[in-house]
Parts: sequence; C-alpha cells; structure tokens
Amino acid sequence: MISPPIQKDIVHCFAEEVTRSVLQEINNDVFALLVDESADVSDKEQMAVVFRFVDKDGIVKERFVGISHVKETSSLSLKNAIDSLF
Repeated sequence: MISPPIQKDIVHCFAEEVTRSVLQEINNDVFALLVDESADVSDKEQMAVVFRFVDKDGIVKERFVGISHVKETSSLSLKNAIDSLF
C-alpha cells in the first residue's frame, strides 16, 4: 500500500469505477461536458473535466470525472486530452 505504482493502480481502478457509475447514472441521456483549464503552482497546465446532467427526478447533477495535465491549451490539445481521458 505504500508503493507509488500500487497507489496509482488503486486510484486508476477507483477512477474507472466512478466513471462507470456516472455513465450508468446518465443512462444514455443528454449531458454536458464542462472543461476548465488552469495552471498549477509549478506553471503546468491542467484540465478538469465534469459531467453535468439531469437525473430521472429532474435534478441537475454535476460529477467530477478527472483532471489531466496538458502541454498547451489549444482546442485541439484539449480535445485530444479529453479523448485520452475516456
């Protein structure tokens, strides 16, 4: 549990399960993908991705999907990062 590669594997498994759960909650319905980019403390660009959707009860929900480091913030670069995230 203290090995960084094992910790990354565990986090990756949890991320896949959370994403699968969110997709089941959306249930092939309409959703919005919110993408925000910013620079962290070390001036590396990063992108956060959130799903926004309306559930079966009519309640608007937002679910954080992930964060990814990007080399640049052009639209093509962000699109490629989103594609690789999913």
